[in-house]
Amino acid sequence: MNKDQIQFLVSGILFGFLIGYIIAYAVLEPKVVTQAAPVPAAGNLGMGQAVPPAAGAAAPGAPGADAQGGGNEQMMAQVFQEITALKAAIQKDPKDVTALLRLANMYHDARKFEQAVDYYKKGLAITPKNVDARTDMGICLYEMGMSDDAIAQFRTSLNYEPRHWQTWLNLGIVALSGKNDIPTATEAFDKVEELNPDFKDLPALKDALKKAAASGRKAS
Repeated sequence: MNKDQIQFLVSGILFGFLIGYIIAYAVLEPKVVTQAAPVPAAGNLGMGQAVPPAAGAAAPGAPGADAQGGGNEQMMAQVFQEITALKAAIQKDPKDVTALLRLANMYHDARKFEQAVDYYKKGLAITPKNVDARTDMGICLYEMGMSDDAIAQFRTSLNYEPRHWQTWLNLGIVALSGKNDIPTATEAFDKVEELNPDFKDLPALKDALKKAAASGRKAS
């Protein structure tokens, strides 16, 4: 993530606000999260969600800690078993798009963005119109500091599915937080409002956009 590009975010507050939204919305179950880690557009449950202990988990040495640790170890074992099985399936059939994209999503969740992009590209070579996968890859590229490439992937997704509101949402946030591109962000958030008028956090996002625009005017 290239924070240097966000010159108008002097206090860092607006930056944190925006990042909270780019990472917060999955296609299947949108929800707000607090950590700066992207959530896949397809809403998959992959490696990154298997590793952390559950909220309120017992601290090491506390009653129940051994049981919690055992549960985490079991989850990790299941994750790595799935990775092994997916790689075996891909080795057997390099065009197994289900395995390719599942593995891409798992690397995405684990914040292994370069590996995720590699598998997304292989999957999209087979199913180029999969807008969820392409949007997920765009988020990976953004996390790698490649905002222009991310935006290009979002634009391609919208060429295939112009009413995919989650792609418009990500386009707007990357345009704003990665490029300080107020017009593109405005267009994107307006489109989210058109396609999903009940999206409960849209007013807060548009307010952030206004603040960013105002900061830009003051800077000039």
